[in-house]
Parts: sequence; C-alpha cells; structure tokens
Amino acid sequence: MTDSEEVEKVVDNRQYLFIVRHGDRWDYSNPEWKLQTTSRIGDSPLSPLGHQQAQEVGKFFDAWLNERQLDDVIWMSSPFLRCLQTSDEALNAMTTFSKASSLSILPEYSIFEWDGYGGAWHKDLPSLTERKHYFPRLDMNYESFFIPTLPEPRSEFFTRCQHSVDGLHERFPYRAGQVLIAVSHAAGCIALAKTLTKLTLQDITPAGPCSIYGFTRESNSSVWSLDPHDKPGSLNGYTDHLSNMGSATRPWNNFGDGTTKFYTGPPTSRFAIGREGEVGIQNGDTKKY
Repeated sequence: MTDSEEVEKVVDNRQYLFIVRHGDRWDYSNPEWKLQTTSRIGDSPLSPLGHQQAQEVGKFFDAWLNERQLDDVIWMSSPFLRCLQTSDEALNAMTTFSKASSLSILPEYSIFEWDGYGGAWHKDLPSLTERKHYFPRLDMNYESFFIPTLPEPRSEFFTRCQHSVDGLHERFPYRAGQVLIAVSHAAGCIALAKTLTKLTLQDITPAGPCSIYGFTRESNSSVWSLDPHDKPGSLNGYTDHLSNMGSATRPWNNFGDGTTKFYTGPPTSRFAIGREGEVGIQNGDTKKY
C-alpha cells in the first residue's frame, strides 16, 4: 500500500468519564420487602429487570470500547448492593472486550447514596469483607477519595460531590484515551454531572435506571463536556441501550428545597412531559425533596 492509499488514523486525545445509575430496584418493584425484619431496607438489591438492565449496560460498553479500540479502563462503584450488582452484571456481560475479565471493581464511597434519611439507609451497609465473598472483583486494597460524614445535611450534598470530583481529578489526572466508569445513584448522577460540567440542573437529563452520562476533556481542565439533553444519541442520561425501562424506578432530577417536591431538570426533557411535580417520587414515597 502506498502512502497515498493509507488512511490516516485519527488520534483521540480525550479522556472519558461515564457515570451510570444502578438498575431497577427490588424494593421499588416489591415494596412489601421493606416490611421484612431480615431486610436491609437501605441496601436494596436489583430486581430481575435491574439485572437485565445492568447486562445491557455491559453490552453497551463492550461495543463502545471495541469500536474505539480503547482499553485503559477504570471501573468504580458505590458500595451499595444495587450498584455492585449493576457493576458485576455489566462487567460479566462484556464478552468481547479483551480486558473485561481482568477489570476490578473499585469501591468508591464518595459517590454513595445521598443521605436523605438521616443515615438510616447507610447503616445497613455491610463491611467490604462481606461484600468480597459475593463480588470477587472487588479490590480490597483500593482507598476511596474519602468517606462522607453521616448524617449529611441536604445542604452538604453538592459540596460532597465537589469533593468527589476533586478527588477524581487528583487520583486520575488527564490521560488521553483513558476511560473512567463509575456506578452511582440517581442524585449522584445528577449532582456529579452538574459539578463536573458547571451546567445547571436544567441542562441535565433525569437519571433513569441504568442511564448513562458520558463526559470528556482534552486537558487537565476541571470542567468536562457533556452532550445536550435529549438530542439523538446524546450521552446525557442515555437510555437507548435499554430494552425495558420499567416503571417502578423512575427517572430522577428532583432537587427540591426540603419542603416542596418539584422537578428541577430540563423542562423539555422526555421524562418531564406530563409528569410535572412527580419525577423522582418513588412508589408513593412521601419524602419531600
């Protein structure tokens, strides 16, 4: 092949960060589970649909990474069961990505659930030693950026997310072609997206189960880029990879003032239409956000 016939390879100088919400929750689909004395009510597992959604996340990344020939991948996860199950199912579904079997799950406490219940949900978290028995991929030597202090006042959550982003930048400085993936919760997806991009809440698509947010940067900048919401193929709350969104675990972008439930996401979002004032309210939950 002559020089003129060679196709110039495009060099991708971007560093990628993906934040993924966990899949459909068992307790939202089966509220009677919370009444059982043996249940860790703050640490709900996934429903069967949630497991399916998590596998579809893995298939998405399997194809995405192979298409771009990127193999420098770091996988982090909130230590809550639903996030670890989402991570494990996704990684197991990555059947063609050559390095999937060697990827560890890094337990990152700084991106765990918003303390909206005075720490009641967090008290159910078991030790990582117990988790390791069920999730061999867990890296027990990994140290979180920090562990949030509980109880966590509502006013502190965005500050916590800023500290999480600061920790991410310190631990993982800009590296072209690196892919960071973090599995978190609905509030974490939204608040971290806002913190990373400096956008407003109305620029961020509500976080559905296993929705994907994709961020990029081309330098050590503290500000990452995010696609506009609800554009075709937009990685801003992306859900096209899911065959079934379900209805129990609703898309969420609902940071209220503590006294009133209200929607704070894009007014034109596909998840806001016809649901004003209801987005983010789960299974009759009366907690006011």
